[in-house]
Amino acid sequence: MTEVDSKLSKEERRKAMEEAEKAEFWQSVKALYIPFSLFIACCIFAAGVFLVYYNEPAGWGFIGTTVVIAISAFIALFRFQNKFRAKGIIPNREDEKIGTSTKGKAADKVGGGAGVAEEQAQ
Repeated sequence: MTEVDSKLSKEERRKAMEEAEKAEFWQSVKALYIPFSLFIACCIFAAGVFLVYYNEPAGWGFIGTTVVIAISAFIALFRFQNKFRAKGIIPNREDEKIGTSTKGKAADKVGGGAGVAEEQAQ
């Protein structure tokens, strides 16, 4: 029974890692899309205002396009959270040991006297 449970848990972990990789990819796409689309929306809006100022009807089309692009960017911003990363499932990362000793490494020297005080106390 334990072999079946361990296989299920391994299979579930594998599926969770695959879904986490997909979510991480989409999060990176959104991270690029949001600022790029807002920049493009500003440029298109400026063109639309210029055309509307000179009584060109196409300017309203530019402004309408700006609204659509800006709304899509804000939707991407609101849906930016990666639920797998929030749960601690990070793909392509090895499990790290927490609380390992850093004696003699640069990490002790950076903190000033904190590492030295610990060593002297022991």
